[in-house]
Formats: sequence, C-alpha cells, structure tokens
Amino acid sequence: MMKGKVVILILLNAIIFTLVGYWFHFTANMRIVNGATCGLQHIDKIAICNLKSNWKVFLQKSSKSGKWEMAWGDNIWPANGFAVERFYEKLENHPDAKIPDVIPPKYYYEVTIFAQGSVRKIQFTVEDLNSIFSDLTPELNKLQFSDDAILAKLFNPRVFSHAGNNCKIFKIKSKKWEFVFSKRQGKWFLDHSNMRFNMRLEIKDELILKFFHEIFSLESKDITFTYDNTPEHTLSISLYGEKASERVNFLDVDEQTCFVKNDAIDLFFVIEREQLVKIVDTIENLLRVHIFSLNNCNDISINTPNNGEYFNFHNPNNQNKWQFTHSQNGELKVKEISQEDIDTMLAVFTTTVSMIVAPSLLFEDKAFTVTLNEFSNDPQIFNFYRMGDQLFVGMSDRDIKFEIDSYFEAILFHNIRRYSRQSENIRL
Repeated sequence: MMKGKVVILILLNAIIFTLVGYWFHFTANMRIVNGATCGLQHIDKIAICNLKSNWKVFLQKSSKSGKWEMAWGDNIWPANGFAVERFYEKLENHPDAKIPDVIPPKYYYEVTIFAQGSVRKIQFTVEDLNSIFSDLTPELNKLQFSDDAILAKLFNPRVFSHAGNNCKIFKIKSKKWEFVFSKRQGKWFLDHSNMRFNMRLEIKDELILKFFHEIFSLESKDITFTYDNTPEHTLSISLYGEKASERVNFLDVDEQTCFVKNDAIDLFFVIEREQLVKIVDTIENLLRVHIFSLNNCNDISINTPNNGEYFNFHNPNNQNKWQFTHSQNGELKVKEISQEDIDTMLAVFTTTVSMIVAPSLLFEDKAFTVTLNEFSNDPQIFNFYRMGDQLFVGMSDRDIKFEIDSYFEAILFHNIRRYSRQSENIRL
C-alpha cells in the first residue's frame, strides 16, 4: 500500500514539474496585450499609416508562402523578414500612449497590430518612427525620412522574387533581338522560330545555372518611386513558372547606376552598373553555341565567289585517309590527307563558338561558303559575311546570323592553303 502511494506521489511530482516547465516556456515566448497573445508568430497583420496623407502599408503573411510581405495600393512585394522582426521588437517595447493633440497630424504615424482578434494601436511622431528605422538601418538620413523610406527599409531587395526555381521558360529581349529558352525533359534549349523553320539548340546546364545565380542574387541598393524622363529599357528578362511569372526591365541611367523595373510593382530598383554587366556576361554565354555539327561528316566544301576558288575535303569510304581537291581557273589540284591532318582542320570548326545576333542584320556579298556533306540528301550550308573586323555566319535555311571570332577565317584558310600548295596539278 505504501509502495503504491510513493508511485502516485512520483507521478504527481512529474506532472507538476512538466506543467511548471511548460508555463515558463509559454510565458517566455508570449506576451499578453489587450487579452491576446502577441508573439510575432501570432501576429496576423501590421498596418503603418500616415495620418496626414492617409498613406498606408500593410505587413502581412503571404497566403502562398506564409512569409511576410508588404502590401500598399495595388502593390504586393516580399518583405525583409529580418527587418520585420527587428521592427516588431521595437514595437513591443514602445508605450501605447497617444500623441498629444497639440502635435499636428502631419507629424505623426499610427501603427496598428492585428493579433488573433485583438487590435493594438501605437502612435509615433515622425522623429520617433524615424529613430526606429534608423536603428534598423543606421545609414538612414533622418532628414530624408518619408513614406518611401518606410517601404525601402522593410523591403526585400531581391529584384526577381516570384517565378524562382519553378521557371520553365524564360525570354531575353533587347532593342534588336529576342530569344526564348525552354526546359524540356530536364534539359534547357534555345528556341528560335519563324514562318520558315524552328531552331532548337541545347544549352549547357552550367551556363543556365550561372545565369539564374546572377539574376536571383540581384539585390537593389535603393528604391525610388519616380524618375523624370524615364529612358527606354535596354534589356528585359521574363520568367515563366508553373504558378507565377514576372518581367524585369533594365534601364540605363548613367555610367555608375542602372534602374530596374519589375512589372509586379510601381517603383524602380536602383542597382550598380557592375551588377548589370555580370548579368549581360551570363546572357552572352547563353547565346554562344556550337553551330557546326560534324557528326558523320564525310565531305566539306569551301567556295570563295570573289576569286572563283573551290576546295573540297572528301572521305569516300569512311577510311582513315581523305582526299583534298582544289579547283580554280580550270585547274585541279589533288592531295591525299591523313586522318590526323584532317582532325587538325576539323578542330577549327568544333572549337569555334558562335554568338547569336539579330536576324535583321544586312550584309553585302558573301565572303565565302562552307558546305558540310554537300553531296548528301541533307547538306548544311553556311554563308560567311564580313562587317569591318567582324565575321558573321548564316545558315541557308535560317534568317538568323551568328557572330564568330574573326580568326576562324584566318586559321581555316591557312590550313587550306597549306594543302593546296602541296597538291598535284591536274590540267583539265
């Protein structure tokens, strides 16, 4: 009997200690304000209102992500979670006393905290509210405090904040060209289509990852709501995800600064020009592609219309030896070339990376033409054009042009001339 009482006492003590521990844990993480629990995790919404202009911004939890966001007018944007936490800490320790009536309304704000059915209102002079935001971000100039400053200090500075990693298609557009990239079966492709053809080029994953890293890590150093004489955007990037999409425009301002406009909100992000340069570099890498496909290539022809020369490298029976033919002014020169020698020349094609450019570029007469598998049922014809010191190549069945390094022509014809000088003459 005594043993049973001891066991009961032990159980009762365990229950009491558990309840006491829970009470300490509960009271350490909660505050009771107006009869309601008000830890930040229990806050439904915080409203900040300028009582003079009736301008108002809400801090609220996103119905999609559960994270804090800002809403004002017709705008909604992710909030800086750390700044919201710091701001609420300041609010918790601020008295609820109202501002005396002798202070004009234009000199104070009202903050309203909505928490599980309860409402707490706190009034601040401009100076008091300014001091709170100055503590959050010491660089804030008190003389410049405004409604915009409140947004700027609670704002999530990331420019791309909606489509995110769910992006399946993205579009890059400049003043002269537009390209679309799409993800299919886990691989990314560059798509280009018109009435005549569809082009699809696979893009390396590492290039896509570098591009996404730069745009998703892009953060503004400031925001502004107005800008006189807003320039046209020089570049726009549109992302399309499964549940969200967004378009961001980049605008030139000066040599140090760029403005960025996300269509989701009515304001401009301010970024350093160097940030834009990094994004442009990743875009250029996305547009660098290998256009010369030498798989199962047994025949390469080069034609120079200006001087009537024709060169041909031919492997008649898939052997380790190729035949080289040079024709000009009724003369033929022929030479046998080993597979090792032809591999050296083919490397000129396989290592050449092309930059895609606008399809509307106009060129003069062709400088030369390269045809792969000329005598097959599916020859590939590449027309080369010069524009100053630049070299461009277009494909006969496509209206788009590719810029390639100008040394391609020099190396290609250096190899060709080496073979033609060593060839045997055949008089027709």
